[in-house]
Amino acid sequence: MLTFTMHKTRTSLARRVCRSMNFAAAFCAFIVSCLPLVSSIAQVGPPGYTSDNSDWWSYTRSPEGEDEAISQKREPSASNFHILGLNLDDETFGKATAKLGKTTVVERGDASTGRSQICYTSPGKRSKTYLIFEKGEVNDAFYLFNIGPDWKGSELCTESNLVTTSLSTASGLHLGQTTAEVRAILGKPSVITGSRVIYSFAIEKKTAAADFENLKQRNPQLSEEELHRNYEFYTLGVHVEGRFDGGKLVYLAISKTEAY
Repeated sequence: MLTFTMHKTRTSLARRVCRSMNFAAAFCAFIVSCLPLVSSIAQVGPPGYTSDNSDWWSYTRSPEGEDEAISQKREPSASNFHILGLNLDDETFGKATAKLGKTTVVERGDASTGRSQICYTSPGKRSKTYLIFEKGEVNDAFYLFNIGPDWKGSELCTESNLVTTSLSTASGLHLGQTTAEVRAILGKPSVITGSRVIYSFAIEKKTAAADFENLKQRNPQLSEEELHRNYEFYTLGVHVEGRFDGGKLVYLAISKTEAY
């Protein structure tokens, strides 16, 4: 009787061990089968190139350090910030996708060089013209160019019939212009270096009443005195860069910063 009991106990234990092993194996198989799903979920969202600086056309990736020293104390026309009826502001990305079509948002860099970008290009495989909108930590920018090497993520640009070589800002800036034609619109450059013409502007402006009221609603903890001290005025910073090839404009960058 004792021998039978020991044998039965061992058999029961062995079965439990086998069941445990079978469960562990099944569980491991389940985890392994889920890995592709987890991987695909992790990749959902904007492609990130945190350490990538192949976007040679981006002003935000390494803002010019000398801008502050060469800034002109005058305000360029607001029409320079308009292209295809789109204005450089917090709503640019949404309005651009509504007008030009859905596209992929690419994230690069971090902190002061962190930037989100959406890219559009003219149809076809040759003589490409690019229109790129960019949002940095403190600035909004757009780029228009038809020359230069590819970069990581350039294959994510969306084709649009609205992107052409004749595309122009509301102020009249467009590819193919001469230096004289650009100066006729923007005035005297801040600096000319080789084939590059750079404009840097900085001016203190009074906050519009509607914007001030919005800031007031977003900062209920501040007194009226603190609101006026912190938000009554802001600094408008503008960077415009033109690059020329054969005497013609082939690259245009316009960046705007509003800082309190």
